[in-house]
Amino acid sequence: MVRSSPHRVRFVIGGLVLAFAMALAGPALARWIPMGAEAATFVVAAAMLVGLGARLGRNVDTLERRTLEDTVTCVGNRRHWEERLHLEVERATRSRMPLSVLMVDLDHLKQLNDAHGHGCGDRALSLVGEVLRDTCRSRDVAARFGGDEFAVLLPRTRISEATVAAERIRTELSRRCALLGLPSDALVTVSIGIADLYGLPEQRPDVLFEAADRALYVAKAKGRDRIEVHEAERRSGVIQLDERRSAARKGRATA
Repeated sequence: MVRSSPHRVRFVIGGLVLAFAMALAGPALARWIPMGAEAATFVVAAAMLVGLGARLGRNVDTLERRTLEDTVTCVGNRRHWEERLHLEVERATRSRMPLSVLMVDLDHLKQLNDAHGHGCGDRALSLVGEVLRDTCRSRDVAARFGGDEFAVLLPRTRISEATVAAERIRTELSRRCALLGLPSDALVTVSIGIADLYGLPEQRPDVLFEAADRALYVAKAKGRDRIEVHEAERRSGVIQLDERRSAARKGRATA
Protein backbone atom coordinates (compact mmCIF):
# COMPACT_ATOMS: atom_id res chain seq x y z
CA MET A 1 0.00 0.00 0.00
CA VAL A 2 1.38 3.42 -1.02
CA ARG A 3 1.12 6.04 1.69
CA SER A 4 0.41 9.68 0.88
CA SER A 5 3.37 12.04 0.98
CA PRO A 6 3.27 14.50 3.93
CA HIS A 7 3.92 17.33 1.45
CA ARG A 8 0.94 16.22 -0.67
CA VAL A 9 -1.32 16.16 2.38
CA ARG A 10 -0.19 19.66 3.38
CA PHE A 11 -0.93 20.95 -0.13
CA VAL A 12 -4.45 19.47 -0.02
CA ILE A 13 -5.15 20.95 3.40
CA GLY A 14 -3.70 24.30 2.30
CA GLY A 15 -5.95 24.33 -0.77
CA LEU A 16 -9.04 23.65 1.35
CA VAL A 17 -8.08 26.38 3.82
CA LEU A 18 -7.52 28.83 0.95
CA ALA A 19 -10.90 28.05 -0.63
CA PHE A 20 -12.66 28.36 2.74
CA ALA A 21 -10.93 31.69 3.46
CA MET A 22 -11.93 33.05 0.06
CA ALA A 23 -15.55 32.02 0.58
CA LEU A 24 -15.72 33.85 3.92
CA ALA A 25 -13.50 36.85 3.24
CA GLY A 26 -15.12 37.94 -0.04
CA PRO A 27 -18.61 38.71 1.34
CA ALA A 28 -17.10 40.21 4.50
CA LEU A 29 -14.94 42.58 2.45
CA ALA A 30 -17.94 43.54 0.30
CA ARG A 31 -19.78 44.75 3.41
CA TRP A 32 -16.91 47.08 4.34
CA ILE A 33 -15.94 48.33 0.86
CA PRO A 34 -18.48 49.44 -1.75
CA MET A 35 -17.98 46.69 -4.32
CA GLY A 36 -19.83 43.59 -5.38
CA ALA A 37 -19.33 40.23 -3.73
CA GLU A 38 -17.68 38.81 -6.85
CA ALA A 39 -15.18 41.69 -7.05
CA ALA A 40 -14.39 41.37 -3.34
CA THR A 41 -13.83 37.63 -3.72
CA PHE A 42 -11.49 38.31 -6.65
CA VAL A 43 -9.45 40.83 -4.59
CA VAL A 44 -9.13 38.37 -1.69
CA ALA A 45 -8.14 35.52 -4.04
CA ALA A 46 -5.53 37.69 -5.79
CA ALA A 47 -3.99 38.77 -2.48
CA MET A 48 -3.82 35.17 -1.24
CA LEU A 49 -2.32 33.89 -4.48
CA VAL A 50 0.32 36.64 -4.47
CA GLY A 51 1.29 35.68 -0.91
CA LEU A 52 1.32 31.99 -1.81
CA GLY A 53 3.44 32.67 -4.90
CA ALA A 54 5.97 34.68 -2.87
CA ARG A 55 6.28 31.88 -0.34
CA LEU A 56 6.64 29.21 -3.03
CA GLY A 57 9.27 31.37 -4.73
CA ARG A 58 11.30 31.57 -1.52
CA ASN A 59 11.05 27.80 -1.08
CA VAL A 60 12.17 27.18 -4.66
CA ASP A 61 15.14 29.54 -4.19
CA THR A 62 16.10 27.70 -0.99
CA LEU A 63 15.80 24.32 -2.70
CA GLU A 64 17.88 25.46 -5.67
CA ARG A 65 20.56 26.86 -3.37
CA ARG A 66 20.74 23.58 -1.46
CA THR A 67 21.17 21.56 -4.68
CA LEU A 68 24.18 23.73 -5.61
CA GLU A 69 25.77 24.07 -2.16
CA ASP A 70 28.08 21.79 -0.19
CA THR A 71 26.52 21.21 3.21
CA VAL A 72 29.79 20.97 5.18
CA THR A 73 31.58 24.05 3.83
CA CYS A 74 28.66 26.21 2.58
CA VAL A 75 30.41 26.90 -0.72
CA GLY A 76 29.29 25.56 -4.10
CA ASN A 77 29.34 21.84 -4.86
CA ARG A 78 30.81 20.05 -7.87
CA ARG A 79 27.68 20.52 -9.97
CA HIS A 80 27.75 24.27 -9.35
CA TRP A 81 31.46 24.40 -10.15
CA GLU A 82 31.13 22.57 -13.47
CA GLU A 83 28.21 24.72 -14.60
CA ARG A 84 30.01 27.97 -13.79
CA LEU A 85 33.36 26.78 -15.23
CA HIS A 86 31.82 26.24 -18.67
CA LEU A 87 29.90 29.52 -18.46
CA GLU A 88 32.90 31.61 -17.42
CA VAL A 89 35.24 30.08 -20.01
CA GLU A 90 32.70 30.81 -22.73
CA ARG A 91 32.26 34.36 -21.46
CA ALA A 92 36.00 34.97 -21.19
CA THR A 93 36.79 33.69 -24.68
CA ARG A 94 33.94 35.71 -26.17
CA SER A 95 34.95 38.96 -24.48
CA ARG A 96 38.72 38.30 -24.46
CA MET A 97 38.84 38.93 -20.72
CA PRO A 98 41.29 37.14 -18.39
CA LEU A 99 40.18 34.15 -16.33
CA SER A 100 42.14 32.27 -13.69
CA VAL A 101 41.46 29.15 -11.63
CA LEU A 102 42.73 28.10 -8.23
CA MET A 103 42.79 24.45 -7.17
CA VAL A 104 42.98 24.32 -3.38
CA ASP A 105 43.77 21.10 -1.50
CA LEU A 106 43.53 20.68 2.27
CA ASP A 107 46.82 19.09 3.29
CA HIS A 108 46.86 15.82 5.27
CA LEU A 109 43.09 15.53 5.75
CA LYS A 110 43.27 11.74 6.05
CA GLN A 111 45.89 11.96 8.81
CA LEU A 112 43.74 14.55 10.56
CA ASN A 113 40.70 12.24 10.44
CA ASP A 114 42.72 9.20 11.57
CA ALA A 115 44.32 11.03 14.49
CA HIS A 116 41.41 13.14 15.76
CA GLY A 117 38.23 11.81 14.15
CA HIS A 118 36.08 12.93 11.25
CA GLY A 119 34.52 15.70 13.33
CA CYS A 120 37.91 17.39 13.48
CA GLY A 121 38.32 16.93 9.73
CA ASP A 122 34.88 18.44 9.10
CA ARG A 123 35.79 21.48 11.21
CA ALA A 124 38.94 21.92 9.14
CA LEU A 125 36.94 21.67 5.89
CA SER A 126 34.41 24.13 7.26
CA LEU A 127 37.21 26.56 8.09
CA VAL A 128 38.54 26.38 4.53
CA GLY A 129 35.04 27.10 3.22
CA GLU A 130 34.72 30.04 5.60
CA VAL A 131 38.04 31.49 4.47
CA LEU A 132 37.08 31.13 0.81
CA ARG A 133 33.74 32.87 1.39
CA ASP A 134 35.39 35.73 3.26
CA THR A 135 38.36 36.29 0.95
CA CYS A 136 36.74 35.84 -2.46
CA ARG A 137 35.04 38.68 -4.31
CA SER A 138 31.34 38.62 -5.14
CA ARG A 139 32.03 37.65 -8.76
CA ASP A 140 34.36 34.78 -7.81
CA VAL A 141 33.04 31.22 -7.63
CA ALA A 142 34.29 28.98 -4.81
CA ALA A 143 33.28 25.32 -4.66
CA ARG A 144 34.19 22.09 -2.95
CA PHE A 145 35.22 19.85 -5.82
CA GLY A 146 35.98 16.62 -3.95
CA GLY A 147 36.72 15.26 -0.49
CA ASP A 148 39.59 17.60 0.34
CA GLU A 149 39.75 19.63 -2.87
CA PHE A 150 38.29 23.06 -3.52
CA ALA A 151 38.29 25.16 -6.66
CA VAL A 152 37.93 28.90 -7.18
CA LEU A 153 37.04 30.63 -10.45
CA LEU A 154 38.43 34.15 -10.72
CA PRO A 155 36.77 35.98 -13.64
CA ARG A 156 38.53 39.04 -15.09
CA THR A 157 41.65 38.10 -13.13
CA ARG A 158 45.19 37.84 -14.49
CA ILE A 159 47.68 35.28 -13.23
CA SER A 160 49.54 37.85 -11.11
CA GLU A 161 46.31 38.91 -9.40
CA ALA A 162 45.30 35.26 -8.90
CA THR A 163 48.62 34.63 -7.15
CA VAL A 164 47.88 37.46 -4.72
CA ALA A 165 44.41 36.01 -4.07
CA ALA A 166 45.87 32.56 -3.45
CA GLU A 167 48.38 33.90 -0.96
CA ARG A 168 45.60 35.78 0.81
CA ILE A 169 43.66 32.51 1.19
CA ARG A 170 46.70 30.62 2.46
CA THR A 171 47.75 33.22 5.03
CA GLU A 172 44.21 33.88 6.26
CA LEU A 173 43.70 30.15 6.85
CA SER A 174 46.92 30.05 8.84
CA ARG A 175 45.78 33.05 10.92
CA ARG A 176 42.40 31.51 11.76
CA CYS A 177 43.72 28.05 12.67
CA ALA A 178 44.41 29.17 16.24
CA LEU A 179 40.74 30.17 16.62
CA LEU A 180 39.37 26.81 15.48
CA GLY A 181 40.08 24.93 18.69
CA LEU A 182 41.84 22.01 17.01
CA PRO A 183 44.50 19.96 18.83
CA SER A 184 47.97 21.53 18.73
CA ASP A 185 49.27 18.88 16.33
CA ALA A 186 46.34 19.29 13.93
CA LEU A 187 47.94 21.77 11.56
CA VAL A 188 45.54 22.96 8.87
CA THR A 189 47.27 24.12 5.70
CA VAL A 190 46.44 24.18 1.98
CA SER A 191 48.35 23.69 -1.25
CA ILE A 192 47.20 25.81 -4.20
CA GLY A 193 47.69 25.44 -7.94
CA ILE A 194 46.96 28.31 -10.34
CA ALA A 195 46.29 28.39 -14.07
CA ASP A 196 45.39 31.16 -16.52
CA LEU A 197 43.04 30.54 -19.46
CA TYR A 198 45.18 32.45 -21.96
CA GLY A 199 48.35 30.71 -20.87
CA LEU A 200 47.09 27.48 -22.41
CA PRO A 201 47.36 26.03 -25.91
CA GLU A 202 43.56 25.61 -26.00
CA GLN A 203 40.95 27.74 -24.23
CA ARG A 204 38.72 24.92 -23.02
CA PRO A 205 37.23 24.25 -19.55
CA ASP A 206 38.84 20.82 -19.19
CA VAL A 207 42.26 22.12 -20.27
CA LEU A 208 42.06 24.99 -17.77
CA PHE A 209 41.04 22.68 -14.95
CA GLU A 210 43.76 20.14 -15.71
CA ALA A 211 46.43 22.85 -15.85
CA ALA A 212 45.46 24.15 -12.38
CA ASP A 213 45.32 20.56 -11.11
CA ARG A 214 48.85 19.86 -12.39
CA ALA A 215 50.10 22.99 -10.65
CA LEU A 216 48.42 21.77 -7.45
CA TYR A 217 50.26 18.45 -7.60
CA VAL A 218 53.54 20.29 -8.08
CA ALA A 219 52.78 22.28 -4.91
CA LYS A 220 52.05 19.06 -3.00
CA ALA A 221 55.19 17.38 -4.36
CA LYS A 222 57.33 20.32 -3.21
CA GLY A 223 56.21 19.97 0.40
CA ARG A 224 52.64 21.35 0.62
CA ASP A 225 51.49 24.60 2.25
CA ARG A 226 52.61 26.50 -0.84
CA ILE A 227 51.43 28.00 -4.13
CA GLU A 228 52.49 26.94 -7.60
CA VAL A 229 51.61 28.53 -10.96
CA HIS A 230 51.15 26.46 -14.09
CA GLU A 231 54.02 27.25 -16.41
CA ALA A 232 52.45 27.75 -19.81
CA GLU A 233 54.33 26.92 -22.97
CA ARG A 234 53.67 30.21 -24.67
CA ARG A 235 55.68 33.11 -26.06
CA SER A 236 54.90 36.75 -25.53
CA GLY A 237 53.88 39.05 -28.35
CA VAL A 238 57.24 40.86 -28.08
CA ILE A 239 59.16 37.62 -28.62
CA GLN A 240 56.97 36.66 -31.57
CA LEU A 241 57.47 40.13 -33.11
CA ASP A 242 61.25 39.87 -32.70
CA GLU A 243 61.19 36.45 -34.37
CA ARG A 244 59.21 37.81 -37.32
CA ARG A 245 61.65 40.72 -37.70
CA SER A 246 64.60 38.36 -37.54
CA ALA A 247 63.03 36.13 -40.21
CA ALA A 248 62.40 39.16 -42.42
CA ARG A 249 66.03 40.32 -42.08
CA LYS A 250 67.26 36.83 -42.99
CA GLY A 251 64.96 36.85 -46.02
CA ARG A 252 66.35 40.17 -47.22
CA ALA A 253 69.93 38.99 -46.65
CA THR A 254 69.28 35.84 -48.66
CA ALA A 255 67.70 37.81 -51.47
